[in-house]
Amino acid sequence: MRPTTPSQRLSGQVQTSQQGFTLLETMVAAGVLSVGLLGLAGLSGMSLGKNVDANDMTRVTNIAADMAERIQSNRQRVLDYHNTNTAAACPQNVSTQRMALGDCTQWQALVSNSDLAGANGVVTATRLDPDPTANPVTMNRFLVTITINWQTRRTDVSTARTKTAVFTNIVAPE
Repeated sequence: MRPTTPSQRLSGQVQTSQQGFTLLETMVAAGVLSVGLLGLAGLSGMSLGKNVDANDMTRVTNIAADMAERIQSNRQRVLDYHNTNTAAACPQNVSTQRMALGDCTQWQALVSNSDLAGANGVVTATRLDPDPTANPVTMNRFLVTITINWQTRRTDVSTARTKTAVFTNIVAPE
């Protein structure tokens, strides 16, 4: 039997004390901590990949908005922008479609300098209402579709893939 001190005899209880953790408790705590850290490491890789995708989508949106604003500022000649493709020569005529040709050339430079791998932009414009020369009662609206394709970057957690964003806009001359 262990000797007791006077304070232990007065209270009527014998106190025993443990000092420190056992080896088993330490190993369990280390295991729980390592599982948590591995989970955080996986999430940070996924987060980085999503951040890169969001950055690419922001660039694509700005490129499409740039062309949409160019078409809006020349809305009397919307059909001049039809079949604009950044992968081919501009289809506009230098003598009759000067503004649309300049917009096409500048947009091609913007897309090629966007730092998006394999980026390609296409603009299509179609008439929604009857031609005002044939029918004077018309709203003369056009449906403008801007399609941009690009390749995502390969990362440790994802493979490269082709992505497409399609932006549509209705343009009506004033």
